Amino acid sequence: MFESRDAEATRERVGRILRPHRMDLLGPDPRLDVRMHCRRMRNIAITYLSYGCAVRLEVGELDSFFAVLAPMTGSGTVQCGGERVATGPDRLCLLSATDPATVRLSADCGQLIVRIERSAMEARLSELIDGALREPIRFTPGMDVGRGYARSWFEQLDYAVRDLDRPESLLGHPLAAEQFEQNLITGLLLAQPHNYTPVLNGDDRPVPSRLLGIAVDLIEGHPEWAHTPASLARHAGVSVRALQKAFREQLDTSPSEYLRGVRLQRVHDELSAAQYDSTTVGEIASKWGLPHHGRFAALYRERFGESPKQTLSRQHARKG
Repeated sequence: MFESRDAEATRERVGRILRPHRMDLLGPDPRLDVRMHCRRMRNIAITYLSYGCAVRLEVGELDSFFAVLAPMTGSGTVQCGGERVATGPDRLCLLSATDPATVRLSADCGQLIVRIERSAMEARLSELIDGALREPIRFTPGMDVGRGYARSWFEQLDYAVRDLDRPESLLGHPLAAEQFEQNLITGLLLAQPHNYTPVLNGDDRPVPSRLLGIAVDLIEGHPEWAHTPASLARHAGVSVRALQKAFREQLDTSPSEYLRGVRLQRVHDELSAAQYDSTTVGEIASKWGLPHHGRFAALYRERFGESPKQTLSRQHARKG
């Protein structure tokens, strides 16, 4: 994108592409020699940046994106989220969107910066846990790419960077680029520990009673709405699996069974008070989200010991 030996121009150009920041040149006789390349897709941008001299960068909170700092040559240190991370070719740093950071780079440091939009990261995690996010995603900043899932993730990134240098890269096709971005985001969420890792691994924390109460209140307040376990979990801010577990452990039922029970009760209450000649069982059942067919009648009889028509007729007989 550009080469420069001017500090102010460099600060302005880099800040425009990444984010505004403070840059200090280090050493007795620093000589800036900046080179920057960048390839932006939809939700990910891959940048190569070298300064040619030692620098200190006050980055602050990224806010709208996450960033992976991956030195190809040289080294650096990053202070972020109360932790200090030494970076190099086998040790990267992952900056969370909400953690301010200070970065120091050696004179020979040339690094890849992978920018991932916060909205895309949060949307993908919400899909994976099948629920709303209760708090911002916070990654462990130090990332060892010499082993495990992190190594596999970094090899995928390295291949993509080399492929982007080719004039006819498959990543130039929008469909291929979209799939690559999805794989890279998903891989990072699986490879690097963060505050939602236990949920991804199935180690859900117990759902507090107040969060379960949100789902219960929503069902009780509007049983006629088209609730699903997923929609109830989103409102409560928990995963579907955690909500189902909470219903079973605390209420000895499932969200769907609880909803059906509330709907049956509302139908029974309305049939008991309805005028026999002014309504039908089908109308009342449909009003509360229960289709009027044989299954509904069987469930109703099992719960109340009589058919829906008998409830309606009994009220008429009392009035007669």
